[in-house]
Amino acid sequence: MTAPGFPAAVLWDFDGTLMDTEPLWLELEREELEALGGTWSPALADELVGTTMAATAGILLRRAGRPDPSADEVETVADRLERAMHARLGGGAVRWQPGAERLLEELGAAGVPSAIVSSSPAALLRAAVRTLPPGVFSAVVAGDHGHRSKPHPAPYLAACELLGVAAADCVVVEDSPTGAAAGTAAGAWVVAVRGVIPVEHAPRRLLVDSLESIDLPLLRSLPRTGAAPRPGRRPPRRSEQS
Repeated sequence: MTAPGFPAAVLWDFDGTLMDTEPLWLELEREELEALGGTWSPALADELVGTTMAATAGILLRRAGRPDPSADEVETVADRLERAMHARLGGGAVRWQPGAERLLEELGAAGVPSAIVSSSPAALLRAAVRTLPPGVFSAVVAGDHGHRSKPHPAPYLAACELLGVAAADCVVVEDSPTGAAAGTAAGAWVVAVRGVIPVEHAPRRLLVDSLESIDLPLLRSLPRTGAAPRPGRRPPRRSEQS
């Protein structure tokens, strides 16, 4: 059985989970690596999913033949990537994932707080959040806030502290093995949406095809122990209701 009022909060990954940014990030990272003189590979794409901006910049520089890049080099590459993504967000090139806005609205109407927990910089998250009504997110933990990065649980634990809730009473929504591992390590239930890299089954983890498979009754049905419930058909959008 779940605790009364479960979930106390829903903690959201951003890239690939809330917004369809992963393909664009990979495109920008490939362009940056090739500009640095390196060669792109599918294995590198897998390595970069879920990393912080600084970690991404360092990996790209090392793949381009700088085995020990300076802090200034890392900062320069990270800044170029951030500015490129900011331009895409500002230009409307990135969309919220199907079902994201509906589920956020449903949680808000029920008084369940939401928080973003992301490896992306705070400036990019603020740019994205501005496309939603004010107050949708009660807290934001960004990749440049000084916490240890996923798969360490620190970002999710920081969000719980900001919200004044226990991680065991929260649901984490993720799309990558790195993020799912962070949510599990924090002690939360993890709902893993199909992403670029498959997430494996684990205790207190539910795998779904998309956010359209999730609604608040499903989240409230997640058991403390045992198998996860099977997600049903998503509720209809208002535009689909007769």
